[in-house]
Amino acid sequence: MSATNKSLKNKLSLLLLAAGMAVSLAAVALPHAGPGEGYVFTYYSDATRTVEVGGLGYGHCGEPFEWGERTRYFTYAKSTCGWEP
Repeated sequence: MSATNKSLKNKLSLLLLAAGMAVSLAAVALPHAGPGEGYVFTYYSDATRTVEVGGLGYGHCGEPFEWGERTRYFTYAKSTCGWEP
């Protein structure tokens, strides 16, 4: 393999790695709560979503809270509340 092809292959590999990392980070990012919005997440032990193991709430509709553990199995709800600028 020529030096040019190897260099191109290395650059492509790094680009794909960076793209994969960006997608991974976006997947775990929490949604932004705008004015008058709040989010509540419920985390579960497995894909059946029957045993709650944690919770998280944040935004502008009450006090933020967090308990238990975060897992990849979750549901969330967006709520709106009265907010005036």
